[in-house]
Amino acid sequence: YLDCGHVCTRNNVHLRDQTGADNLVLADMGCRNTVFSSQSQSGVHSLGQWAETGVGRIRIELVDEGPTDVENIVKGYLDVLDGTQKPSQVWEILKEVKDSNGRASGVSLGSFNNKIERRAGEL
Repeated sequence: YLDCGHVCTRNNVHLRDQTGADNLVLADMGCRNTVFSSQSQSGVHSLGQWAETGVGRIRIELVDEGPTDVENIVKGYLDVLDGTQKPSQVWEILKEVKDSNGRASGVSLGSFNNKIERRAGEL
């Protein structure tokens, strides 16, 4: 990989899709690229159910969020877990998180929206 110039490690690279959304591209150490959806995915609405079933830890994956957004996201999830905020309030916060281009792309349920996958998890 000596001749590629490593553009993707020295710059913020986004692919703009047909809807105008900027999808972040990150390269790992082996120069393999991963394209991240412009929309964040969240299971914040499921936190209570997960806690009731015994889930004791969650992981929040962040990509290019700024420090203030990171603080708000983590605080929001903790607030939902301790009952001081509703998931819908945190969802509104997540909708406004900006990427490294300064654009808020919203939030989605992602794979949590797939009813077949959820049913399979109940087996």
